[in-house]
Amino acid sequence: MQNILVMHRLSDLTAAGDSGSRLARIAEGLLSDSETRIILKQSPADLGRTRELIGLSNVEVERVADMPKTWALWRIGSRAFVVAHRITAAERWLIDTDAAMRNGQAAA
Repeated sequence: MQNILVMHRLSDLTAAGDSGSRLARIAEGLLSDSETRIILKQSPADLGRTRELIGLSNVEVERVADMPKTWALWRIGSRAFVVAHRITAAERWLIDTDAAMRNGQAAA
């Protein structure tokens, strides 16, 4: 079985339920069961929780804080890699979360 968990920030896990609730524990369990974690640039406000939930080192936190768009820190087990993702024109619409702002549309 393969689980794919996608979120804007790891602090979104707390939205699954009240702290310590069954739903919150299930959400955190999905993360802890994930052997491959792909972490894009995080805001400074979210880095503490990201470090805590994933166990990032100081160097990894610094890299994630300064990561250019389309780059990511890949954690596979205990190994870490900085990866430049190549985005094709056909894929750009899928990852372009700023399109609504450029087009003057409010986020729903």
